[in-house]
Parts: sequence; structure tokens; C-alpha cells
Amino acid sequence: MMVHTAGADGILSEAGWLLDVGLLPSSSSATRAIGYRQAMEYLLRCRENGGWSSSGDFYEFLSGFQKESRNFAKRQMTWFRNEQIYEWIDASKPLEKVLSFICDSYNSQDGHLPMPESLRMRKDIRNHRQAAELKTYRTINRHFIGHEDCVDVLDWIKKIYGQPTDSLC
Repeated sequence: MMVHTAGADGILSEAGWLLDVGLLPSSSSATRAIGYRQAMEYLLRCRENGGWSSSGDFYEFLSGFQKESRNFAKRQMTWFRNEQIYEWIDASKPLEKVLSFICDSYNSQDGHLPMPESLRMRKDIRNHRQAAELKTYRTINRHFIGHEDCVDVLDWIKKIYGQPTDSLC
């Protein structure tokens, strides 16, 4: 999931910058954004602890970030499902057919091309297994599996927010 790479590639430093300019979590639209609020809260805890964070604390931050991302995606799905102006295309169909329909629809004179039934995807999920899978989806941690995988992040936090010490966790 994107959450892992966002955490590794800058959200913590961006959240730290927001804190440095005096913003607090949930105090503005930028600090309420998914991931930023969680990162800012995590970094504030790290600051309170003199820059110290355990890998467990870091995993807790990631888990909160992932949960908020999933919940937002679910809300988006509900919103799109209820909007009648959108057509859902079954992306499991052959790519050439899907792309051809999209291009033809985009280039049509009246701006609307009827969706072929062969490409139409149902907006309501009638398969109980699919519905259960969507409700129970949990992210698999692929980047930060063990303590050694988060050492660089914890090192960075210690360097930026802590007093020099010999141990990390």
C-alpha cells in the first residue's frame, strides 16, 4: 500500500515541518489530511520523549495511517456508488475493449456513449464473499516488517528531535 512508501519517503519530514512552523494536528486543512494528522501526533509524542520511539510506536503510527486511508476509500466507494452520473467499468475485461470504450466515449460528439452491457460493472455488491473481503481487508506490511526495517526512520527521528544517546530502541 502507498502508506508505507509515503511514510518512508517524506510524510514524517513534511509533518515535522508543519510542526516546526507552529501548526498542530487538526488545526488546519493541511494538518487534517490523511497521514499528516497521524504523523504529526506521532512526532509530537517522539518530541515529548526526547526523540525516542520504539518500533512498536512506529508501527502504531503506520497502523493508524492505514486505517484512516482504508476508511476514506470506503467513504469514496459509497459516495461513487450513490452518484448516478458515474458508470462503473469492469476493469477485468480485455484492456483493448475497455480503452476503446473510454476513448470513444471521450471523443463522442454529445459527450455520452451508452455503456455496453459487456463492460458494465454492477455498483451493488451482491456476492457476499466480495462484500466480506472489502469489509475485512487489512493491509499487509511489506516495507517495515521487523525492527531493522524501521531503524533508519527511528534514527532520523532521534537525530531531529532527540538528545544524542547511544541506543535507538
